[in-house]
Amino acid sequence: MFRPLAVNIGVRYARSRRGFITFVSVLALGGLAVSVAILVFVQAVVAGFEREMNERILGVVPHIRLASFEPIHDSSGLLDTIRGIEGVSGAAEVVQGRGLLVKADRVVGVNLIGFDPVAYSEVSSLGEYVVGRAVRMPSAAGFEILLGEQVADRLGVVAGDELTVVLPATTVTPVGVFPRQKKLRVVGVVDTGSQLDRMSAYLNREDAAKLMRAGVLDREFHVRAENALDAQTVRTRIAGALAGQGFRAISWTAAFGNLYAAIRYTKNMLFLLLSLLVAVAAFNLVSGLVMIVNERRGDVAILRTMGSRSCVVVGAFLVVGTVIAVVGIGLGVGIGIGLGIVAEAGFPWLEDLLGTRLMGEYLITALPVEYAVADVARVAGTAFALGLAATLFPAWRASRLNPAEVLQHE
Repeated sequence: MFRPLAVNIGVRYARSRRGFITFVSVLALGGLAVSVAILVFVQAVVAGFEREMNERILGVVPHIRLASFEPIHDSSGLLDTIRGIEGVSGAAEVVQGRGLLVKADRVVGVNLIGFDPVAYSEVSSLGEYVVGRAVRMPSAAGFEILLGEQVADRLGVVAGDELTVVLPATTVTPVGVFPRQKKLRVVGVVDTGSQLDRMSAYLNREDAAKLMRAGVLDREFHVRAENALDAQTVRTRIAGALAGQGFRAISWTAAFGNLYAAIRYTKNMLFLLLSLLVAVAAFNLVSGLVMIVNERRGDVAILRTMGSRSCVVVGAFLVVGTVIAVVGIGLGVGIGIGLGIVAEAGFPWLEDLLGTRLMGEYLITALPVEYAVADVARVAGTAFALGLAATLFPAWRASRLNPAEVLQHE
């Protein structure tokens, strides 16, 4: 197959077995591979946190919460109104409060959410994270409860066990005033892999209303937006539609907005900062190619005296640099992807080995990794551009060699 002279020479130089040249080439290639692998891995971890934020956190929590300052007499009519607002994909009524869960000598404070399992599926993907065998949603009048995975772990309970819920409300008896409490049966565990599992418990809405003696002011509406990132706009529309009816609308950005913005900002900043690492590897490529040029001065001089133009010499060394860059980037991408796969799979094992939750204090408690084609392509493209730019000076320098001066000392 026909190949231009510059390509033939460049490929031959890149495949050279001369000890010094091979060492220099491997050194430049290794530096580029390591820097690209680190950048690919870090980008994947940040993208993984963004994915978990979107799928788990924003999939479970309501995008918008509506609390009322005035009595609600027609909740079904209000739900129909809310569902008809542009950008709203679902709405459900809930009863919410605080309480203590008690099992033997263990006590955990939780946020109690009373919901209708069927209606709430419009608002949350909670049901997708209920784990274990023979588990189900809490039934009406059954006084059953779903626990966040970390709540269940701290209480030492599993599906089928009983525990006691203690509420802030009091009950007056002939022998005194006591806090309200009730025996509940655990029917499942919710494992979203996030800090939501640390403070949440779910009951059927009817049972929650009875336990909390919920009045018309203790009920909320949870709303899901078609696009979670447009929740603030949808909140404004809802507030306008329900103006004057005593509602306060709060979007998920009030609780998690800063974290979400920080993840996206961090992703861009890490790419920028770690691209400097790739730039350092590119400078290493410059020094390596300069050494290769010095090693091949005699060859270049002979080519020039045989009538080869400067562009042939430039092209040959551009091919050398490109081959090194492509192989280094390919190895780096492969190592970065492999590192992410091993890190994600080995993180639970490492936690078990150390006997602690390494990320238990963070909102997302696992180490998620997400390889997006666009992110990998951006890393590879940036590295290739820097590598190609790094070859220009050595290639130009090779083309400027004076054949007479070089051959005089050969």
